[in-house]
Amino acid sequence: MKSYRSLVWKELNNQKITSVLILIAIILSTIMTTVIGQSLGILSALRQQQAAALNGNRYVTFHQLTQEQKEKLNFDNRLSFSGSFMNIGTSVIPNTKLSIWLREYEDDTLSVYPSITQLSSGRLPQSPHEVALPQDALNLLNFSGKLGDHITLPIRISLIRDDQAPFEYKTTFTLTGILKSNYLGYVSGGVNGIAGQGTAEQLLPKKYQLYSTDVRMINKNHFQNTVDDIAAQFALPEYCIQYNDILLAAVGIDYTHKSDDSDNGSGFPFMAVASVLVGTLVLLASGLVIYNILKISVTKRIREYGTLRALGAERSKLYILVSLQLALLCGIGVPAGITFGILFAKGITISATSLLSPDLFLTSSSEELALLIAKNSSGKILPLLISTVITLLFAYLAAFPAARYAAKVSPTLAMSGPSIRVGRKNRKARRIRSFEAFYARMNMKRNKGRTTITILSLFMSITVFIALQSFSTLLDTSTAVQKMHIGDYSITNKTTGFSPEVVKELKSLADITSVSTLKYSLYTQDSKGQMPISTSFSLQPGEALHIIGVDEDRLKMIAPALTQPELQDLKAGKACIIKNPIAINYGDTRLSSTLISVGDNISVNNLTLQVLHESSNSITLDNDGFVNGVQIIVYDTIYDQITETINYSELYPVLSPNADKENVEKVITQISEQAGGGQWLSYQDTDTQLAESYQQIKWLAWGLILFIGLIGILNIINTVYTNIHTRITEIGVQRAIGMSISSLYKTFLWEGAYYGIIAAIAGSIAGYSCSIFVSAAKTDTIELIPVPFLPIMGAAFISIVVCLTATCIPLRKIADMSIVDSIETVQ
Repeated sequence: MKSYRSLVWKELNNQKITSVLILIAIILSTIMTTVIGQSLGILSALRQQQAAALNGNRYVTFHQLTQEQKEKLNFDNRLSFSGSFMNIGTSVIPNTKLSIWLREYEDDTLSVYPSITQLSSGRLPQSPHEVALPQDALNLLNFSGKLGDHITLPIRISLIRDDQAPFEYKTTFTLTGILKSNYLGYVSGGVNGIAGQGTAEQLLPKKYQLYSTDVRMINKNHFQNTVDDIAAQFALPEYCIQYNDILLAAVGIDYTHKSDDSDNGSGFPFMAVASVLVGTLVLLASGLVIYNILKISVTKRIREYGTLRALGAERSKLYILVSLQLALLCGIGVPAGITFGILFAKGITISATSLLSPDLFLTSSSEELALLIAKNSSGKILPLLISTVITLLFAYLAAFPAARYAAKVSPTLAMSGPSIRVGRKNRKARRIRSFEAFYARMNMKRNKGRTTITILSLFMSITVFIALQSFSTLLDTSTAVQKMHIGDYSITNKTTGFSPEVVKELKSLADITSVSTLKYSLYTQDSKGQMPISTSFSLQPGEALHIIGVDEDRLKMIAPALTQPELQDLKAGKACIIKNPIAINYGDTRLSSTLISVGDNISVNNLTLQVLHESSNSITLDNDGFVNGVQIIVYDTIYDQITETINYSELYPVLSPNADKENVEKVITQISEQAGGGQWLSYQDTDTQLAESYQQIKWLAWGLILFIGLIGILNIINTVYTNIHTRITEIGVQRAIGMSISSLYKTFLWEGAYYGIIAAIAGSIAGYSCSIFVSAAKTDTIELIPVPFLPIMGAAFISIVVCLTATCIPLRKIADMSIVDSIETVQ
């Protein structure tokens, strides 16, 4: 023997099938990591595009800027984009809960808002008094004219914090364009209208001719420092700085002034944990297949290694022997896996995107979509390099235990063959109902190491499949918008409200699963500063008092950290939640405002309440603006005691999955008309548009999930095939002592079924546990979630079927061999 390198080639040639199985495992592992690496760029780009379409391609907006301040931002070299618009005002659409937000955009600022600029017909306005309105707004206005006709709108405008009444006026516009209906603004109670440049100057007093400027930063790491510096430079109060939480979360920019419902929570980084968890599972699933095959292969050749040790081979030489074998196989498998991975990643993307219209991808054409995908997919060296390193690292980590096992065995023990120890602990005679099933269990117990590793490799594939399906939902940025509305409809009556009988009627409908409720009363001070309701605290001038009653689910939404005892105190009328007034500056002077702290005891209408939590978000009725003051949030029935009224101000019905929408809307219309002054709004179109915005990511993610699932299936086949193939001698002996072909098949089929069933149960539990961590990335809290039955049942069924199929294929070939050949085979 000239060198151990020549022995490596001989062993690979002698163990052709085992070598091929290891090579397949390496190729599959490389394909998996390559596809994931190539797809991440596309998924990230599409996620950012979805976020930009939902809420604008802007990081932050500075409001109420002067022309001089706006121009300074245009020349700020820290910004990659700066675009401005002016608010023309708000026009309420009669008999609806919606308003038109009319704005005048400068230059290319409209490029920031792709979802509101899509024209159905006509052109965008260019001159003063020209306007483009969405089709749904024109329908609600009962406008029957055509392009070029005049439309008159009543408009009102005020500053964000204003000490004067809003400026109201009425003006006539020329309709130059009809925009495609955009329902995203419904959750905020508005639709967007576009006015021609110069409109604000002709219609608004100087006081309201202020700019809002959208910006994006060049250096994302210094984002917050840049924002703070601009705010200090222009003396901008915090309420004039609007962060685009949705896009910032998608881009991965960290910032300090986050809203409560932002995805960029300041708590435990569950998103990062979920990403690391799923990535680790994918890599372990691949590594375990390689380890399983190597472990079985080394075990079968333990006599050969013992002989080498007896001839003088050191332990380090056996390490080198196994490592060189793996290096040769990786030298073939890794380049092949990368090549196939790039091709498969491209195929997945093309297949997923070709099924849908470019409009669904929020792009204007197929060419734009193809350019976006090509820009973020193949040809990037870093993902390929990472894929190669990860595959090699996990392959060698998987091979190391097998090499260590070979090196540890003494030459005498290895050459003498496996020692057999028979133990009969408390063996009781029992009736064997199925000999093949009993013998399969005996085989599994006889080699517990092989059984454990085989089950573990199957278990990892099932776990990965379930966890990946939950992980794909984290890519959806539209969930932040969906949280902004509670039910499928909102029904409001600001005057008389809705009686409890109306709520019971709604809840009794078979098409409605639940109805969330809101009770709302607003109390303002008279000219002497007196309130129509008694309180133990005094309000500052200009502040109002809001009494709000909500149900249990809404309480948990307002204060997620509520404990069960605290919830019981709220329901018993012993506690409340507070929203303090917004501090207002008048020039350089900060005006005094009421401040109620957590732990304080307050009295309202002779009812004493302890403040449990302070909410940072205000609750408004019918998407109205917040009237500055103190909000006291209590449980539904406690509101009745304080205000001595029992009617509901706003209702939020939730439809059942197969609801008759026409029937539900007919009942809602009747309820609104009977109450007098009632209005309702459907969020069905909003939810549909949000769901469509996620389709491009969902299809691509599912393509990736199914591909990884396919890799998992191939790994299961590889593992089971190896398990059967390396037991040819054992099968020959079983046949030699009289086992029939039928019993042989049944025994190994039972063994395969046991592998699949045990792995399916354990993998389902582990997959569900991983789904809990993935779900925590959305809520920042670890809590039980509904069990994903369909993914679990699908993964369990497929794994069992694949195990049985993978058992039959090699077994049929081995069963056709003669008994002598089976016993004498090298493998």
